[in-house]
Amino acid sequence: MAAAIPLRIIEGRDAIRKNILLALGIVPRARWGLLTPKHQNLEYDWNYHSIAIHHSGNKGYKNPKQIEDYHMRNNQFDDVGYHFMVSPEGNIFEGRNLLHKGSHVKASNTGRIGILVMGDFDEQWWDEDDELTPKQLNSTKKLIKTLKQHFNIRELGGHREFLPGSGYTCPGNVLMNIIEQLRTEYGILAPQTAQGSSSNLTAHFTGRGTLS
Repeated sequence: MAAAIPLRIIEGRDAIRKNILLALGIVPRARWGLLTPKHQNLEYDWNYHSIAIHHSGNKGYKNPKQIEDYHMRNNQFDDVGYHFMVSPEGNIFEGRNLLHKGSHVKASNTGRIGILVMGDFDEQWWDEDDELTPKQLNSTKKLIKTLKQHFNIRELGGHREFLPGSGYTCPGNVLMNIIEQLRTEYGILAPQTAQGSSSNLTAHFTGRGTLS
C-alpha cells in the first residue's frame, strides 16, 4: 500500500491547482458537473511530465456534461477521465482534479495530464468532421503554456503517440498537425514511451477511456 500523503502537501498541491484554474478562467468541476466523482477510489498523482491530447472522436461531443455521462455512466469511471476539456468557444472546463491520476492513456496514466479538445478532428470521408476554432486553439495553447510553468513537462503528444501500434487514431490528423507545431513552439519532445513500457495502470481504468 502506498504511503499516505501528508495533508500539508495535498493542500499545497491543491493551491497550485486553484491558481491554474484562476489564471485561465477555467470552469471548476463543481460548477458544471451533474454527477459526483468517487474521489475515495481515485489514486493521487502529481509531478506531471507529459501532456496527452485527445479529441471526442466520431461522437463529436462538445459539452463536458456529455463527456461526464459517457465516462461515468457508460464506462463506469469514478470520474471524468481527462483533467481538462476545451470547447469550440474556447472555454476550458476542469475534468478530473489534478491531484488525481487520469484515465485517458491505457496502462500509462501516471505523470500524464489529459486534455480533451472537444470535437471530431479525424478527417474521414464517411462522416462530418469539425474545424479547430481559433478560440479553441488559443485556449489550448494557453493551457499548455501554463501547465509547463508549474510542472516539468517534457513530452507533448497525441493519444495515439503514447500507445504506438494500438491502432488508435485519436486525436485525429488535424490535431496531430497542430501538436507537432506546438512541440516546436514550446520546446517539448514527442512521446518516447512505447506501448506497455509503464506498469502504472490506473486502478479504475475501464475500456479505452476516450471517446475515439
